[in-house]
Amino acid sequence: MRKALLSTGVALVLSAAGVAVGGPASAATDCWGSGGAHTDYLGNTYGTAYCNAYTSGSVRASGATRGTLYAGNSWFVCQEKWVGYNNPQVGSAVNDWWLYTQADTSTGDGYHGWGWFPATKISGGRNWGKVSGLRECGDIPIFAFPAP
Repeated sequence: MRKALLSTGVALVLSAAGVAVGGPASAATDCWGSGGAHTDYLGNTYGTAYCNAYTSGSVRASGATRGTLYAGNSWFVCQEKWVGYNNPQVGSAVNDWWLYTQADTSTGDGYHGWGWFPATKISGGRNWGKVSGLRECGDIPIFAFPAP
């Protein structure tokens, strides 16, 4: 569906900053910049920021997988803490913060790949904490997002 690609220079900076595979890395690798404006499956348009997903994973909404987000730099709208909806554990990474985005692939349903990606798969994340550099969904005047 979409993939945010940044210049090779940014990728090299992230590599030098210590982007870890298999767990959260330093705060220097959290979200950054503008990923542009994107319109979700309900017609709401949002500004976004780039974050690095160090591994691929499912994008979920309303209890179902809506698509797959590939590893790499992608844009995200916001993040939300969903108590009782823990992320899949990745190595020692555990969390209950989820990032709203559109997957690279879609399951073909009405969500068009939109949903929630786990913070445990984002470089720079920390256990049981939000990802820095990405706003919270509660700061945006929008509809109630469907839980992961």
